[in-house]
Amino acid sequence: MFNLNFSAKIREAEEHVKQGEKYMKTSFLKWKPDLDSAIDEFDKACTCYRVAEKYDQCRDLSIRVAELQIQKGTPFFAAKSYEQAAQMTQQLQDLPTAAKYYDRAGQLYVEGGYRDSGAILYERCALQFQQMDRAITIDFYLKSARLAEQEDKAYQAADLYEKAAMQAIRMSNFPKTSELLEEVTEILTKIERFDRINRVILYRVLLKLFNEDSVAGRNIFNQACQNYPTFDNWEERDHIGSLLDAFDLDDKDLISQRCQKPFFMAIEPEFVRLMKRWIRPTTDTQSSNNAAQQRTTNSTAPSTSSGTKPIQLDDDDDLR
Repeated sequence: MFNLNFSAKIREAEEHVKQGEKYMKTSFLKWKPDLDSAIDEFDKACTCYRVAEKYDQCRDLSIRVAELQIQKGTPFFAAKSYEQAAQMTQQLQDLPTAAKYYDRAGQLYVEGGYRDSGAILYERCALQFQQMDRAITIDFYLKSARLAEQEDKAYQAADLYEKAAMQAIRMSNFPKTSELLEEVTEILTKIERFDRINRVILYRVLLKLFNEDSVAGRNIFNQACQNYPTFDNWEERDHIGSLLDAFDLDDKDLISQRCQKPFFMAIEPEFVRLMKRWIRPTTDTQSSNNAAQQRTTNSTAPSTSSGTKPIQLDDDDDLR
């Protein structure tokens, strides 16, 4: 790696800032600052600071430019400047403040009538933050979804609500996940996109089972069978019904067996991880069966004074 000397870029940035300050000054003959010229100079300085990796100076100046754009009445460009400030703040590893600046940018897009741009920004930022702060990610997905709804983009909104739900389940926030998936179901029902409802119903049923409420899970299942022919005719529906039957019987071995179906192991990874709590190790079950078989054999075998041991069956015979 070359050891780059950014001093020239920093000096260039400082010159642009000085020139911008001159445009901001007023006098007896100049009553108003020249905002356009000042903004142009400050923007050039921001570029120089960014290239020179002076992220804090670039951030501070970007915020100043954003406020000047608001003063000028151009919220779209103010939003762009706040986006840049957020990016610089991320470089400085200050994620909560970066999220605040991104949020401000989104608000400015909406205020300027650019709801689509705001929705795109929030969705993009949600993706950026999902490995760092899931609470921020959920908030951004929800804001994007609401903007999509305002633009009558219901299908997009449903997709965003579902993405928020998948983040909530990763936080083990079952009530929030249930709430969001109910929202998804309602939207998809209104726009008659029944092709997407099946998997959502499955997740809602599983959430009730995770929460040890099999009755509520059964109710969701039965209502889905009645209200959505696509679900009632779904070839995988029987697997869900069989799992519910096992919970109704409170048969832990049966639950373990049925939740290991390939269908369940191919769903959203976080749901799979939670379902693995129900899986009972095969060795434990086998040991219990062997122990029971041994007790039965001992109790029925005749006693012998010669000390000859009773004949033991092979494992395969035990299973038969």
